Amino acid sequence: MIFWEEENCWPSEPVFVPKPNGESEDDGVVLSSVINSNPGQSGFLVILDGRTFKEVARAYVNTELYKDMHGIFIPKGN
Repeated sequence: MIFWEEENCWPSEPVFVPKPNGESEDDGVVLSSVINSNPGQSGFLVILDGRTFKEVARAYVNTELYKDMHGIFIPKGN
């Protein structure tokens, strides 16, 4: 299992964008908006390599991002 994480950052449900004429099923990038709760830092869009999940780029946004319920794992209570 591979994943991306950063302290005090909460990614949204990821979207896979395949590379045109890609050579394998994971040839492309994964996009996710990220809520950043680190003081003085903005939220951002993170772009990850589809095969390795290593960060390719990020684009900071000058607006507040909100967490929604879609794509969030909530464990079932006992």
